[in-house]
Amino acid sequence: MDDLRKKFIQTYNFINSNLHFGERTFYSTKSYNPLILFCMFSAILRKNVLIFGDYGSGKTTSCERIASLMSCLPLEFIQASTIHSHPEQTEEKIKATLDLGILEKKGIEVVRWKITPFSPVTIIDEINRLPAGKQNIILNEVDRGIWSYRGSTLFLRKKPLFATINYGDEGTAKLIPPLLDRFDIAVETGKMSVVMKRKLRKGIKDEFLRDPKLAEEIIENIIEINSKEAEKYVRDVTEKFSLKLSNKLGFDVLTPDEQEKIEKEILSLNTSQDVELFLDYFSQEVYCQMTTKKDFTRCDGCHYSSFACSDIGVFSGRAELSSLVFAKAIAWIEESECEFNHLKAVLPYCLWHRCNLNSSRALEVRDIEKMECDEIFALKDVICDVERRWEEHREFQLIAYRALVDGNMELLEEICEKVSHPLFKSLLEVALNET
Repeated sequence: MDDLRKKFIQTYNFINSNLHFGERTFYSTKSYNPLILFCMFSAILRKNVLIFGDYGSGKTTSCERIASLMSCLPLEFIQASTIHSHPEQTEEKIKATLDLGILEKKGIEVVRWKITPFSPVTIIDEINRLPAGKQNIILNEVDRGIWSYRGSTLFLRKKPLFATINYGDEGTAKLIPPLLDRFDIAVETGKMSVVMKRKLRKGIKDEFLRDPKLAEEIIENIIEINSKEAEKYVRDVTEKFSLKLSNKLGFDVLTPDEQEKIEKEILSLNTSQDVELFLDYFSQEVYCQMTTKKDFTRCDGCHYSSFACSDIGVFSGRAELSSLVFAKAIAWIEESECEFNHLKAVLPYCLWHRCNLNSSRALEVRDIEKMECDEIFALKDVICDVERRWEEHREFQLIAYRALVDGNMELLEEICEKVSHPLFKSLLEVALNET
């Protein structure tokens, strides 16, 4: 095992033993705590993760500690840059404000940026307390790293987003679908065993992450710089603080440069043929064959009603990319090519929050005892159903692809008649459009 993997696993084990006490519920070839694993990978890959859980389950505090350790910045700075959601939240509180002194004296609008845009990790606490109309405020920033206010725009490096979300109550709003789709992965804090709860009662020691003097200095300098250059300044601070962290912990933490190397290694991993074949098969099965707008009421009596299209509302292009990237991340930690088992393991976590699962499917598993919510559990069943069909059709799929490349329309039509599945219908349509 190379040094980068050793450091990653050492950091994971440290967080799992000292900073977050949730149960392990994610399994690939090994067992992992999903919140820790996916937050660490999201920090490295600059992806967005949504953390569900009950009040007081450690969502925000876990995010802040993991973000502090992974970004190599004082915990106080991470906490100061966290966005706390509420109905009265405004752009002025999140992004920037005008310099009223200059505006009054010279009549010139000078934008004074807040510290949040320059933090290498964005944390939004209880994001579902933002009303639907105000959720649009963060769409551009979340997806592209583009911060705009009053005609001024900052083009910053895309950064990871950690957002927490309480299960619904009277003070929450539904997240709009475009925002949900921008979250690459979603996890739950999960249950805690009696042993873990006893550890929690003793308190979590995070003094090694704290440096209030340095945090104040960072904030003052960011406000003084007030431009894209503040991003470079923060990066310089992380390199110095990583040495302090390593000395305090007794092992080398992952530096920003090392995390960039890991990101490149993950993204450059090869994927097996089965990964691509299954994604093609699954994504085509989700499309509704009756209309471009999904409506589950159309499923009764439909020829394809036994397929995933009657269970899953959408499998977006972003969802496919998220699934592939996180499958590669799991493969990287396990020192393997990205294979089907890696994809199958991450798919439920990349889909359940944004796929609009048919409520009837979730009701089927409501009374089963489980360590996860109904939607994740039901979605795993849906994926297993698709996998069984795919295994039956895999050889036909390979033959159909070869026929498409060779322009063999007769063979394609023969397969379509033999195998009634949306994938083969789609391939035939492609062939017809090319002729």
